[in-house]
Amino acid sequence: MGIKAFLSLPFAKFVVRKNNKWKNNALKVQSDLMTSLVKKAQNTTFGKAHHFSTIITYSDFKKQIPIRDYEDIKDYLEQIMEGGKDVLWPGKPIYFCKTSGSKTKIL
Repeated sequence: MGIKAFLSLPFAKFVVRKNNKWKNNALKVQSDLMTSLVKKAQNTTFGKAHHFSTIITYSDFKKQIPIRDYEDIKDYLEQIMEGGKDVLWPGKPIYFCKTSGSKTKIL
């Protein structure tokens, strides 16, 4: 048995245990991730405008951050393209790319 074969089974078991841990606690994992992302972005221009510091639950998030399209955030994107930092996310992006995206029709 080669070293790869010898190590693959314990590694596979580790991956399965790790996946099962988040899979069996998906709502808590997602809630914790949302909370950490909101906290990280609370001092951005967007975060301050939408009171990220007061967001605790997903319900708070939905109330304070409306669904919008590209045109609705164009001012923020222009700030970034002009060299602004801490606009939508902490720091300054290295790259900027606009994709064509796609629109989904909800029936």
